[in-house]
Amino acid sequence: MQPNKKLIELLGEVDMLKDFTDEERQDLAACLEEASFKANEIIFREGDPGGKMFIVAEGMVEIQKRRSHGTGRVVISRFDRGGVIGEMSVIDGMPRSATVVAVQPTKMFVLSQEGFEDMIANNHELAIKLLKGLAKLLSLRLRNTSGWFADVF
Repeated sequence: MQPNKKLIELLGEVDMLKDFTDEERQDLAACLEEASFKANEIIFREGDPGGKMFIVAEGMVEIQKRRSHGTGRVVISRFDRGGVIGEMSVIDGMPRSATVVAVQPTKMFVLSQEGFEDMIANNHELAIKLLKGLAKLLSLRLRNTSGWFADVF
């Protein structure tokens, strides 16, 4: 099945995929599944099994983290169109490190760990390019976190 044009356009807006060719975006799009969530719906909870990466197409999600001391949660980030969440679990298969909630009705595209492993087996070049994009994304997030940490302490 040919991925739709709107999905290909969305993938072109995702920072970590900006250097992908149209053909590579089409190949990636063929590996994605669509998922929809209602406003205030929990997409996954901190500690849940991982294994899926999400790309926000419409709406907005909020990333929440349990406080290490005391009770409650803190909002650590929000993502709208083009935002990528859950990327760590596709790589490491570890449980979720945060809770993600749809702030409004939200549509996302999902890459499962199985889909990623199929990509590695069947399209090495695309998988390597995606891994490079994920590495850049994780590096940027780590730099931002360490900068925030330095400002707080």
